[in-house]
Amino acid sequence: MKVEKDIGKSGFYHYYPVVPAVVVVKSGDELDALACAWHIALSFDPPLFAVAISPDRHSFKMLKKSGEFTANFLTFDNIGIIAAVGRTSGDEIDKFSTYKIKTLPASEIATPVLKVAYAAYECKVVKSYKTGDHVLFIGEVLAVHQRGNAFDKKSKIPDLKSVTPALYLGVDHYLGIKSFGEVKVGKEDILTDKKVLKNK
Repeated sequence: MKVEKDIGKSGFYHYYPVVPAVVVVKSGDELDALACAWHIALSFDPPLFAVAISPDRHSFKMLKKSGEFTANFLTFDNIGIIAAVGRTSGDEIDKFSTYKIKTLPASEIATPVLKVAYAAYECKVVKSYKTGDHVLFIGEVLAVHQRGNAFDKKSKIPDLKSVTPALYLGVDHYLGIKSFGEVKVGKEDILTDKKVLKNK
């Protein structure tokens, strides 16, 4: 395996692909959104979800004021929205009117969710940390929205027959996958079938 010590040259994109979140923020009457590939679930109890946002983003200032956000997950059919809110600035345009983005009211906070989202979290910021050139906003999830057929009712995982989540590959590239070899490998499978541990 090649070792590259010039991190900038290597791209630092090896953690992709990821499902991007469209983070919506509202401050007063102003509404903005940005695409966020750097996000993570942190806790089940309480339910915590974090997004990393650059202080250079217009949404950052609004989020600092409001202390709340929604994280919205879109299908591959809607990569145009993800790319548009990710590559334009709320300092220059009203993204919602310019791109005709429709919203639905949240149940616990003032910030809305996106109508096209197959899943969304309503989050109240409980902590924030400066992490290099980004700030990690940790939100307590107060409510979860999901499209009726988007998730398997038993396993709770995405039902890829019903939704095709957008995946971000980095550098403005996106991918949509229905399924190309889904498999379940749990503890019982590892203990009873050593073939699953085969390295190539």
